[in-house]
Amino acid sequence: MIYSLYLTHINDTHSHFEPTPLKITLPIVLPSALLTSSKTPTLTLPCGGYAMIASALNSQRELASENHTPSLFLHAGDSFQGSLYFSCFKGKANSTILNKLKPDAMTIGNHEFDLGNTPLSKFIADTQFPILAGNMDLQYEDNNKPYPLSVHKQLYSFDHKKNIAQYLLKPLKDKQLAIVGITLDMMDKIGCPDSDCHFLNAIEVTKNTVKHLREQGINHIIILSHLGYQGDLELAQAVDNISVIVGGHSHTLTGDFSELGVLSNESTETFINGALIVQAGKHAESIGLSHLTFDAQGNVTNQVGGVKFLISPTWSNHTDNQWLSSEELTICNNYIEQSTLFESVTPCKEISELIDKDYRPQIKKMHDNVLTTLSQDYHHVRVPNDEYPTGSIIAPLVSEAFYQCANKHLDTDFALHNAGGVRVSLQKGPLTQADVCGRLLPFEIQIISYRVTGKDLALALEGGINNALNNGVTGSGDGSYPYCHGLKFTYCKDNIIGNRIKDFQILSNNKWQKVDLAKHYNGVSSAYTIAGKEGYDSLLNSTNIKELPYSMSDAFTLYLQTINL
Repeated sequence: MIYSLYLTHINDTHSHFEPTPLKITLPIVLPSALLTSSKTPTLTLPCGGYAMIASALNSQRELASENHTPSLFLHAGDSFQGSLYFSCFKGKANSTILNKLKPDAMTIGNHEFDLGNTPLSKFIADTQFPILAGNMDLQYEDNNKPYPLSVHKQLYSFDHKKNIAQYLLKPLKDKQLAIVGITLDMMDKIGCPDSDCHFLNAIEVTKNTVKHLREQGINHIIILSHLGYQGDLELAQAVDNISVIVGGHSHTLTGDFSELGVLSNESTETFINGALIVQAGKHAESIGLSHLTFDAQGNVTNQVGGVKFLISPTWSNHTDNQWLSSEELTICNNYIEQSTLFESVTPCKEISELIDKDYRPQIKKMHDNVLTTLSQDYHHVRVPNDEYPTGSIIAPLVSEAFYQCANKHLDTDFALHNAGGVRVSLQKGPLTQADVCGRLLPFEIQIISYRVTGKDLALALEGGINNALNNGVTGSGDGSYPYCHGLKFTYCKDNIIGNRIKDFQILSNNKWQKVDLAKHYNGVSSAYTIAGKEGYDSLLNSTNIKELPYSMSDAFTLYLQTINL
């Protein structure tokens, strides 16, 4: 017997409810391009957004209904963060709009934990669909805290009695299809979950759960994963009898998009050890739309469709595309209509009106609110280079902003921020609240005061640089490079690990003084950094940890009122 399923999936949407303008090169030659010796046209295509996702999803569901075939809509995590909609509404807009789309399930991503468990718990309480994190162990959670996770009936976490992930079952003709949610088992390294929230080995939990399901006669198994594409490959190789892995985290576009000049993060493979692996990019720009067929043993025997960029039929109205003549527009439209890499949809009226009425007015106010006018460009690089030997110009100012806010509440000696928390350079001219909250510091993360010894502070600085430079350690990226206010030091890359910070000084009463390694100092950093991520693990020894009433963007916005840049 043949088993069919219409599968729709998204991931890493990061609160991008509106279309994202993408530069896409079409592999065609236009008449005017021949005259200018230009090879191919580059167009700006507003892609995706939740109104277009809703339309594509509705069409897929209608098609499934017409063919008397079950359908699934899955979200592979990281709904939080990423846009002004999260900065303003802290996840409430996410739950409201997702409820309108009615996912069959969503797994939890690392950015859902950026602000600890409380916002996630509130989000789950608001949702009307299952939330899956089958390797998240909550058996030790403090149920007396204000917003525990384990109280939510729609949360499918680890079943410690059976030693498997809780799973969702859906009918599939005479059989059942299981959906298992698995998230990053190193969540405490890159996210900020509460200390009583534990994450178990993704491969081991999946292996035990798949074995259990097969023993129950359930062969059709979908893993809804937030492990990243490489993690999905490793999972598929290690665990037999997975039908499909619907993934997220690495922002991978599965499929071949090279003809558009849009390369996915990796060279993607479709099947590993019999498992079909799919992932739909990022920021709600694209969507997975597939019709799958399975045999009775749960093997995918055919896939029609795949990941597509969502575009509106009115894409040519974008100002960057006004140069197109009517003839050229027809040529471009013909290519887009025939390509399997695009899905042209009219945005859903209900979702568009919801965003327009309830959320966009507040966003518009932020765009209209000019905080200051910059007298020069402020460049940002994560690590010092030949062009910027002292590194970022803007990141130390962000640290100074943290320092000023913290100093209003208690005596503060220094501020420390990691380079990855600052996202863009700033150009000369007007700087709006939207620029600060949506571009410069888009992660809605609180700043934290703490007390730390000079020794642990030196180790933290070294750890962040070691991690950023892969110097003696396997680093996780250059975003860990430290930028400070009130500290200066020399990093000696050839010294042994633990002894690379030299000439370490702190600013006290407007004078630079040598840091006493045994003395305690009062500092301020983001909640992400103080959680010991990416080389900053010695900060876990800090005491007097207090959450301040400012997010990172709040602090910088207040700072702009005190200084002329």
